[in-house]
Amino acid sequence: MKCWAACLGDCDDVGSQEHIISECLYPDQSVTVQGFPWCRDEPKDVRIEKLTQQILCKKHNEQLGAEVDWASRHSRDTLGAAFNLLTVREKVRSRHWSVKRFDTDMLLLERWCVKTLINTNHQGGLNYVDDSEPGTPPQELVEFVFGKRRFADYKGLYMIVEKGSQISMCDGWLHMTAKSQNDRLVGAKFILWGVPFYLNLLPTQVTWNSATLMRHGMKHWFQTRDDKGRNVKSHLVTFTYPK
Repeated sequence: MKCWAACLGDCDDVGSQEHIISECLYPDQSVTVQGFPWCRDEPKDVRIEKLTQQILCKKHNEQLGAEVDWASRHSRDTLGAAFNLLTVREKVRSRHWSVKRFDTDMLLLERWCVKTLINTNHQGGLNYVDDSEPGTPPQELVEFVFGKRRFADYKGLYMIVEKGSQISMCDGWLHMTAKSQNDRLVGAKFILWGVPFYLNLLPTQVTWNSATLMRHGMKHWFQTRDDKGRNVKSHLVTFTYPK
């Protein structure tokens, strides 16, 4: 067993079966993955309870489960509550709402996405942009996942916002597509519960077709229409990013 966080120097040498994608988020579900050597040409649906490997020692597995996995579940629950409220309020032609506010931690969700990308790419996966062994994450990414450093430059998780597009919340659904350049892993697109994100591993600015990529301090207003067809602000989701 080779722990992908061994560069931290504090492994306990006890193996554990790590769910490559957090089981607490998608119990009894399938996930769709594409872009890695084992699913390069077409997407593969995999049952999450079978998607386990010995890729982390017991100590590091438990550390991430207690903090990072919880954070992603909180994001799912927050976004789900916001979309559910919109479904209820859209049925009423109100001219004024008592605005409800939701907050979710973008930094912790960012760490979960990096962890999931590392898990999926480990053991025989793509090289990263540094000179590490194939499938072995550079120390910078490992330290980021464990909260020991922050990303600099343009690296990080972005929400993909396309003008005029509508997002439909899909509970228990994940689609991840790896992005590579010259057989080097440079990022991945995540669709989490119907919400599109892009994780950039390069220090340079990234674009996504004609869409806007939003990161720190993001706010998203949910609006309904009144009896005259005018937009009425209903509730606000803030993606916080602690300093």
